[in-house]
Amino acid sequence: MSDTSPQQRVLVAGATGYLGKFVVKAFKEKGYWVRVLVRSESRLMDEGPFHAPAITKDDVDDLFLGEVSKPETLTGLMDDIDVVFSCVGISRQRDGLTFEQVDYQCNKNLIDLAASASVKRFVYVSMQGAENIMQLAITQAHEKVVDALKNSGLDYRIVRPCGYFSDMGSLYDMAKSGRGFLIGEGTNRMNPIYGGDLARVCVEVAEGDQIEVEAGGPDIMTQREALELAFEVVGKEPKITSVPMWLARGIVKVINLLSKQFGDLAEFIVTAGEIDGVGPQVGAMSLRSYFEMLQRIDEEKK
Repeated sequence: MSDTSPQQRVLVAGATGYLGKFVVKAFKEKGYWVRVLVRSESRLMDEGPFHAPAITKDDVDDLFLGEVSKPETLTGLMDDIDVVFSCVGISRQRDGLTFEQVDYQCNKNLIDLAASASVKRFVYVSMQGAENIMQLAITQAHEKVVDALKNSGLDYRIVRPCGYFSDMGSLYDMAKSGRGFLIGEGTNRMNPIYGGDLARVCVEVAEGDQIEVEAGGPDIMTQREALELAFEVVGKEPKITSVPMWLARGIVKVINLLSKQFGDLAEFIVTAGEIDGVGPQVGAMSLRSYFEMLQRIDEEKK
């Protein structure tokens, strides 16, 4: 898989999300022919969440319009594709769909199509530390995809990031507003990774021999320390409110009664406030540098 001559063709699914946009550019920079699967061309060409890069026509060789939830729209998607990369999943969707419907079933649709085509390798992005939070719907969906890959007959690779800088962008936004909130005391340790760094890891994994690879950023810190760093960068006195776990759990139960999708997402956010998420420090961009980048962008827009 080390051959990156023009005949190496990659399909990127999830290209309009935070990681997906970086991955499209990373594969193109390595010399791949790149096809992207999207529902909307405009979303691809727009800047992504927390300043993920806009994709240009130079980054993409073929734009395939289809819906991964509807296999009937995907005829020809895998034609002449060597590598499938998927980071399809719920992040900030508003479709009322569940993790089972999106994170699992949509990826299962791609796996089935790849298995019936001449795809050489399938690369999927799951999560680090999944074994510790298997009670969550999002984790169950991710790991069902991993199991489906293991049973598919495909040559596969799994990338397990320790969280994303896009999630840290919400800490920056809170600090900018002057008030930050933590679930619990914020003492859990983590080392999330910048999207550009993770994209490079994904390409390396696609070309390498390791079946599963964990990836984190260079800074290991608590959630409270990360929020305090955001306040420091924006130049404001930290004003932090800790939401007790018992209250957060109660709120999750109420949300679950109103919406299964948002209840599952809220449960994941609360649980993430209780457990550590630390892995190999392979990223290059520090969290401080990321916050400073967000601040520069904000100042340029004024």
